Amino acid sequence: MKKRLAMAGILAMLAARPSRGDEIRPALPPGESAPSGVEFDRHVAGLFGRLGCNAGSCHGSFQGRGGLALSLFGHDPARDFASLTRGDQGRRVNVLDPDRSLVLLKATGRVPHEGGRRFAPDSWEYGFLRTWIAEGARRDPGRPSAREIAIRPPESRLRRPGATGRIEVIARFADGTEADVTPFCDLRSRDPGVVDVSPAGEVRGLAPGDTAVVASYIGLIASARVLIPTGREVAIPDDPDSGLVDREVDAKFRDLGVEPSGPASDAEFLRRVTLDLIGTLPTPEEVRSFLVDAAPDKRTRAIDRLLAHPMHAALWAMRYLDITGCDVAAMEGPDDLRPRRARLWHDWFRARFAANVPYDRIARGVLCATSRDGADALAWARREAEDTLALREGKATDYADRPGLDLFWRRLDGGGPAPVEAQAERVAAAFLGVRIECAQCHKHPLDRWTQDDYRAFANAIADVRFGLSPDGLAATAALLDERRNADPNGVLPPIPRIREVFVARQPSRRLADPSSGRPTAPRALGGLDLPEDGDPRESLADWLARPDNPFFARSFVNRVWAAYFGAGLVDPVDGFSVANPPSNPRLLDALAADFVAHGFDIRRLERLILASRAYQRSSAPAAGNLDHGGDFARSVPRPLMAEVLVDAIDAAAGHPSAFGTDAPEATRAIEVATNRAVSPALARAFRALGRPERASTCDCERPRAPVLSQTLFLMSDESMIARLKDGRVRELAASGRPDAEAVEDLFLASLSRPPSRDEAEAAVDHLRSAADRASGLADILWSLINTREFVLNH
Repeated sequence: MKKRLAMAGILAMLAARPSRGDEIRPALPPGESAPSGVEFDRHVAGLFGRLGCNAGSCHGSFQGRGGLALSLFGHDPARDFASLTRGDQGRRVNVLDPDRSLVLLKATGRVPHEGGRRFAPDSWEYGFLRTWIAEGARRDPGRPSAREIAIRPPESRLRRPGATGRIEVIARFADGTEADVTPFCDLRSRDPGVVDVSPAGEVRGLAPGDTAVVASYIGLIASARVLIPTGREVAIPDDPDSGLVDREVDAKFRDLGVEPSGPASDAEFLRRVTLDLIGTLPTPEEVRSFLVDAAPDKRTRAIDRLLAHPMHAALWAMRYLDITGCDVAAMEGPDDLRPRRARLWHDWFRARFAANVPYDRIARGVLCATSRDGADALAWARREAEDTLALREGKATDYADRPGLDLFWRRLDGGGPAPVEAQAERVAAAFLGVRIECAQCHKHPLDRWTQDDYRAFANAIADVRFGLSPDGLAATAALLDERRNADPNGVLPPIPRIREVFVARQPSRRLADPSSGRPTAPRALGGLDLPEDGDPRESLADWLARPDNPFFARSFVNRVWAAYFGAGLVDPVDGFSVANPPSNPRLLDALAADFVAHGFDIRRLERLILASRAYQRSSAPAAGNLDHGGDFARSVPRPLMAEVLVDAIDAAAGHPSAFGTDAPEATRAIEVATNRAVSPALARAFRALGRPERASTCDCERPRAPVLSQTLFLMSDESMIARLKDGRVRELAASGRPDAEAVEDLFLASLSRPPSRDEAEAAVDHLRSAADRASGLADILWSLINTREFVLNH
């Protein structure tokens, strides 16, 4: 009776689901009808994933649970079959009495189960599992395995909130056949507030917007977008003269029925673009001049002027210290040289951004760096010794002119070289926008990367060493002899310890396949084999610059977009994965294609974005677009980076910070390279305002929203308050200028706009009632700095 009920439930469920043909059938052998012929790999393993049994919090954890260990998210059906059917004395899977199988008793809650009840005894899931057990609980290892899955349609457009649609998940197998596997997939919405998806593949729109539905099936991942328009008609003309950015952004507005906000005011635009491009505020004089300029091209001229400003390169260099992990704690000693080496790191990037070096060449300079750069070993040893002594004495070196950033590879971990795994994870995140760390231990749960992919990619950089090569060792000995012989008394002058970044195959650091014990051949992410001879990094760099590379150009374009909008088209910026598709795929692809076609020209890319209506849009919401900031219908206010906020405070106060030994005199905070400031005041400011430690390989250390420590710092830090009382306030107090002019100057210096009438009157009233003019002006400036308008870029 139970079996007949289960069969009826399955057939009813299948018959109720529409399909592209007459009926949707699960992935069964040709000519068979559900549920006879249930297969372990195609059905049972998929059901375990759909029911959550093989999640990391359940039987998919390393140690398993309750004596049952499954592969995480079902990527290894053979292992799962063995775990289910061996060593359980017929209890977990009982082919003689299927209903007494522990796997059914626990899942239906008829015996205690920590995971709770997963399905009912009369459910179709029960029927499938019971049928498989009754037919002998077999697995046919010769059956073609699933190679990939896809969601059809790849994009669904529902008419309005409340409307429904249906998706199906199609698996393609090794023999080229396809089958619908929707009932055996785990289906999830990336934004459950916008779209709900049922286990049967029904999608329901809950609110206007768009998101992705993600399907998981025996370790394979696919995603598809679902869009729910507002139902409004929007008048956005299809302007053929619109730039690349606005064509794609406006197309999405039309699809969603979202009205974009109007253009930002001149004051709002100037403040935004100045903070974004050079990391500080415009001066009051610059604001006044911009506001009275009537030229139609004044915004374009401002963009060009700021892109050419020396601080623009400094700001990008600071960003790339985060991205490439410039952590003084991981640098070679002695301690006094570590912050100075960090400054060399900053100088190297700054020189390239200032010269607009194509991005593929910048990446090659990092990835393929060696210390000698092809120079003669003895000549290198002489230069290295001289530069180290110059660095110790605080003198300039030519490091920024070297072709390679060998400091990227000179990391230490516990006194020894940094592990290959950590270096590979940083390369993937920095230059591909991909987080691969999960794949070190298991199949990546949200992407296609396996442990073999992880080892193969890591082995592309595993031959890089930090120490002394045989040639370097001989050259060092020759240098010692040379210095000793140069002294009449044979006294050896001081020579610093010399080490280098070089490439060597032996002894091997390549990661081995546990099953064979042999090192995995180096391979780029996605399958391109790299030559094992020479330096595989060179071939890896060639692969990055290929027009068909799916990651490199798109990752950098996404980083630039995030720098100027506060969020990437793929967000987080190093979160490219199958389960995290871009919010506007056509825009990302178009920008990446243009970037590649124009030789990885960074300035051109920046101009394309900055000159767009999308970038220059107001932060004030228009009717109905408050929740569509992620579609760039308006400019979303975003926190300033810690270094930029320090510089903005200094600019408003008219009193630069003193960084002591952390940076040369007259240096801005965005030029401070070390992540471990020695200056107590600077260290306190960076810590409170959210400067990252650069200890993680992901872009996840900077806060994405204002934090309490920032608020407390701005309200009460004694060092900052002392600066507010000096500089601009002191000059205004002594200037004899009318109160209204002094107040306007403070507003222009801090908020980059004149005060409103009410603001001006309130400020002047406070100033006239203050004990003295200087303290009254300081109070006003302190109040302005503690507003959301100041701490956010909008």
